[in-house]
Amino acid sequence: MQQDIWFTPEGIEDLLPQQAEKLEYYRQGLLNELKLSGYQQVLPPIAEFTDSLLTGTGRKLALDTCRFTDYETGRMMGVRADMTPQVARIVSNRIKPSDILRLCYVGEVLKSRNNKAKGSRSPIQLGAELFGHKGVESDIEIIDLMLGCARYMGLPNLQISIGHVGIVQGLMEQAKLDAHQQNELVDILKRKALPEYQAWLASQAQLSDKLSAAFSSLPLFCGEAQGVITQAKPLLRGITAAIDLALGDLETLANYLINTQQLNSHLDLSDLRGFQYHTGVIFACYSVESTPVLLAKGGRYDEVCAAFGEAHPATGFSLDLRNLLDHLPDCSAPLTCVYAPISQDPALYAKVTALRSEGTQVVRCYQGNSLPQGASKLVEQNGCWIVQTN
Repeated sequence: MQQDIWFTPEGIEDLLPQQAEKLEYYRQGLLNELKLSGYQQVLPPIAEFTDSLLTGTGRKLALDTCRFTDYETGRMMGVRADMTPQVARIVSNRIKPSDILRLCYVGEVLKSRNNKAKGSRSPIQLGAELFGHKGVESDIEIIDLMLGCARYMGLPNLQISIGHVGIVQGLMEQAKLDAHQQNELVDILKRKALPEYQAWLASQAQLSDKLSAAFSSLPLFCGEAQGVITQAKPLLRGITAAIDLALGDLETLANYLINTQQLNSHLDLSDLRGFQYHTGVIFACYSVESTPVLLAKGGRYDEVCAAFGEAHPATGFSLDLRNLLDHLPDCSAPLTCVYAPISQDPALYAKVTALRSEGTQVVRCYQGNSLPQGASKLVEQNGCWIVQTN
């Protein structure tokens, strides 16, 4: 039989004992960080009917979703490719909060397509979501939480990037671009295709002088956040109330990060990451050494819950524990290990139980099996079981 038939599909990997232990260490620690900030854990199912799984903004996950027929009902089901829409469904249909609600989650997701640039096809997604508040204050809370998780993971040189999809959205609406024109512009900006952008801009003869100046400068509004905001205000302020509010929120956020955590954030006003999903502030956290490592990302998504019947403003972040595993420092020191034989002696059973309750690892050993050099073992002396080191 050929050995290669036992290989897992590309992008879907086993985690061996050392990796699995490391992942579990950080999983528990990060969940505790979230719990200490008031976030309650939920656990959505691994699979759902595609009617709900791909509802609303979840439709963008259609190509990434593995699907199968439910033989109980004949309906189509899917394995989740992202947990955030599931959490939105739980909030809108199960919990139905009347006030602020803080939730967190962790679980494996599965993607039908392999993208090496984005890591594993089976990420282990951990995240937190705040529902019920629409304002920069809750964005700040979530960013604080994201940075706290990043610091818990112990990675050096944290940097944060921020943006706001409302800037470009407001400019497009004021320019009265139709859906096709908006999609074309968003595609160009996402690819940072400056020659195409200049050609697009040259074709927009209908733009007013103020709008033309704003669009012309848009790709230049990129760099240290406070400097970008100072540069952008004279050109963007007064175009729409929504743009003014977005600039104010970004300024509040940038000042908060400097004053509380001495972090100079990076701001790109033409950043449209997750444009079809996010509705306001967007953000990402990196560890930067020789090359940047994306730790977590998120943003505001006020429209997601509405697809499930109840509209709740929301903001949140998520990270992929599996993708970060190789970058994370090794976890805590190994447990003290004692070997114990198999015996019907109740005193031995009581001793093994007592050692384990104290946090000592007790491993059963069998006659004829050799123990590691210097290993400790339970031995009987005068009717008592004691730990003895070889």
